[in-house]
Amino acid sequence: MAFNGNWKHVETENFEDYLKAMDVGFAMRKIATNTNPRAEIQQDGDSFKIKTVSAKTKEVSFKIGQEFEDEMPMGKVRVTATWDGDKLRFDIDSPKGKLVTEREIRADGRMYMVMKAADGTTCTRIFAKE
Repeated sequence: MAFNGNWKHVETENFEDYLKAMDVGFAMRKIATNTNPRAEIQQDGDSFKIKTVSAKTKEVSFKIGQEFEDEMPMGKVRVTATWDGDKLRFDIDSPKGKLVTEREIRADGRMYMVMKAADGTTCTRIFAKE
């Protein structure tokens, strides 16, 4: 599945509860829940570059199957990206435990980013192609 392109945030389900499960403080949760991020994704086979433009711009480059370091609100994390069918899956070792984020493009043409906290709290952020 090709993820190439610019994606704008259009809808979110359960984001504040997810942030609470991640021990994100009240002020930061309010900022995060009131932003509409854009994701700029460049995919070349199994190599990716994802730039997220929001209150804070963040860029990460990785190759499927190779572990890489990333920065999350709780600190540095180790991430391994894999394919799970057509889903781009991120297994994340973090100070808050094992996290999982999956991105997939569904039949409606939108990209769904499902994030799962270590305690089982799940959030879905939906993006439409610009």
